Amino acid sequence: MSASAPNKVEPSGAERRREQRYDVKIKGDLGVDGEVLPVTIADLSGSGALLVLDSPPDQGVIGDLWISGFGDLEVKIMFSGDGVAGVMFTHPAEHRDRLLKWLMQLMAEGKAGS
Repeated sequence: MSASAPNKVEPSGAERRREQRYDVKIKGDLGVDGEVLPVTIADLSGSGALLVLDSPPDQGVIGDLWISGFGDLEVKIMFSGDGVAGVMFTHPAEHRDRLLKWLMQLMAEGKAGS
């Protein structure tokens, strides 16, 4: 009789994320295909964000996310659903430290809106 190893289940969605996400409510704009779409950033990490917007762009689209009080970051739409879009920063290492320092300051001042 041989023992078999249990099947390993790969984490999905929020379980697979390596970085902490912070619940926020920050205004911004998403520039895609020559349009500027107003967004609310619902969560933010050093590598991506969850955006709430009326008409999310399609998965795979590259755009620019302007975060009010911080600046802009190039993003890739990783998923798009009913009124939400998950984005990944295309160059997170270039911005991670400055973004997280800014976010921690904003949260300490009670201005992150969460």
